[in-house]
Amino acid sequence: MNASDPTQILELDRPTGTPAPATVAGPADTVGAAGPAFELRGATVTADRGTVFGPVTVASASPVSVVLGSRGTGRTALLLSISGRMKLSGGELTTLGETRLSEIRSRTGVVGFEAIDALEHAVTLGAILRERLAWAMPWYRRTPRITPELSSELLAAAFGEFEQPDPSTLVRELGAAEEMLVRIALALMEGPELLVVDDFDAVRDPAERAVVAERLSALATQGISVVLATSDPGDAELFATHEPIVIEL
Repeated sequence: MNASDPTQILELDRPTGTPAPATVAGPADTVGAAGPAFELRGATVTADRGTVFGPVTVASASPVSVVLGSRGTGRTALLLSISGRMKLSGGELTTLGETRLSEIRSRTGVVGFEAIDALEHAVTLGAILRERLAWAMPWYRRTPRITPELSSELLAAAFGEFEQPDPSTLVRELGAAEEMLVRIALALMEGPELLVVDDFDAVRDPAERAVVAERLSALATQGISVVLATSDPGDAELFATHEPIVIEL
């Protein structure tokens, strides 16, 4: 087995007699001296109707980790668990060296979750930015008016060199890539060290998806770990420079 081949599929550890868990692809030395961005040890989530995901045993110190699975495979639950927003039913989790969910939540950001960060399509981008800014600022500080200059500043990290929408733009007028980048910008306002991005494949157009991948790669280069979920195996190739680890559900 060639440990340097990022396409090599490795079977995860699992107790005898348990169902086959996720598989992971990536360099064998993904866990570096600094420790993994996240680590799951026999992690499972169950519901009334049965197992949502697991058992999963994997550690990743790669700047980018890709959870590969169609909707219904438990990929959203896995991301919520990694970000401290869903409690495991069994096993153990460490994210950014933390095991307490409250500490993990304070250091991670979430993007692309319908029940958490979905945008109201009938309001302007400026209103969305001001609302999130109000949440992120200390309670005793007045939330400033969103000027074009402030909007540009708030969107800069997510959009990079790509053209930003005007703050007067209605959310429903945004393209799929623009909306995803706006949601990334909103998450970045709280200074996360790790971003989890669900439904990356909801950006249907390949060119637009490549734009979002480029910006996530830039954030990973700057030191923000990225964990994203997709049903398209080819999406891992968009992050090839970071040698992403792939967790297959």
